[in-house]
Amino acid sequence: YRMGFNDQEIVALLCGGHVYGRCHPNFSGYAGPWVEDMTKFSNEYATDMIEDDWTLVSNGDTWLDDMGAGELRPAPGKRQFVNKVPGRIDDEPNQMMLLSDMILAWDPNFRYHLEQYAADEEKLKHDFGVAFKKLTELGCGF
Repeated sequence: YRMGFNDQEIVALLCGGHVYGRCHPNFSGYAGPWVEDMTKFSNEYATDMIEDDWTLVSNGDTWLDDMGAGELRPAPGKRQFVNKVPGRIDDEPNQMMLLSDMILAWDPNFRYHLEQYAADEEKLKHDFGVAFKKLTELGCGF
């Protein structure tokens, strides 16, 4: 892989990094948080990706407004996945995933690690720490 990370390190970095913050449509075009508690390290990103139903939406999906999930509508021209289903009202917090997130659930090699992290938060914490250290020590090639 381009930066020298293997599948396990890629999954650890995404699972550990996307528990913080959210997407802002005025900056990236994407909208909403990945997880409910955006200020605490956890394995929620991994568990939600496996356990929740995800629907591909665009800016024109106004049914999200009717469900109280209008904050999940991306900017025009963008598409993302949301943990909402048309016609099904739930009390789940509004969350989103990008295509680059969902690939972790769809690719069998990535999914293997995703399932490990969903089941074991301590393993994620350890592996994320190792991969993040590697990321910060890569240096700059130019």
